[in-house]
Amino acid sequence: MIVYDDYIPVPEIFWSFETGKPISHCSLCHRELMEPGTNYVIEKAFQDGETLFEHAICLQCHFQCLENLSEESTRRIRSYFAENVDLEHRPAQLLEKFGTRHERWLGHCMVKGYPPEECGEYQIYGFCIDQDLIFNGAPYMISGEAVDEILGLLSSETLGALGDISDRLFGIGSPKDLLVF
Repeated sequence: MIVYDDYIPVPEIFWSFETGKPISHCSLCHRELMEPGTNYVIEKAFQDGETLFEHAICLQCHFQCLENLSEESTRRIRSYFAENVDLEHRPAQLLEKFGTRHERWLGHCMVKGYPPEECGEYQIYGFCIDQDLIFNGAPYMISGEAVDEILGLLSSETLGALGDISDRLFGIGSPKDLLVF
């Protein structure tokens, strides 16, 4: 079991905009996320400061979602991030520079460098264990521009799979800019 030293209680930016409380259940399988040792990811999308959508997915469901990505899409996504972000050194650099001040980690698009105010639309991601946000490469923010570039790399097979996941999470009329990584 990996033990993390760099964590804080899940900050309000990752809480549910509907309840004003931490998201307590997996949006897919409804597993209790606040159980000790439960790993999960949170994704929230914003446009002009308003929440467009949010979800939390337990790690088991997250890995099942990742399995729906085609090999081609997975390769393209990895290549995109390798070209645009130093994923290997980013966590240590940000911890050294900002510590666990999550606002600083989310203060700019990890790909484009834009602050949220200049993005219009953006998404934030966090990795959590029960009631804590873990600083392990996440949290991070991605601008709508970067999301669009990533979506443009995906195969039709992967786009269909992400559409199916989005429909399961949000129902008909669901957001189509869902990214699961």
